[in-house]
Amino acid sequence: MKNVLARLREPSTWAGLAALAALFGAPPEHINAVTQLGVAAAGAAAVFLPEQRG
Repeated sequence: MKNVLARLREPSTWAGLAALAALFGAPPEHINAVTQLGVAAAGAAAVFLPEQRG
């Protein structure tokens, strides 16, 4: 789970997901909404999850 969250914090992940969505014909409004939701979720995870030690 931490690996997934780490990838979701990377802008390249969101760019890749947006490119895949566009490839499959999603409207730009939906792509923007999903991207914003994902960024918000990653931000919330960064706030509430403790950092690794060691």
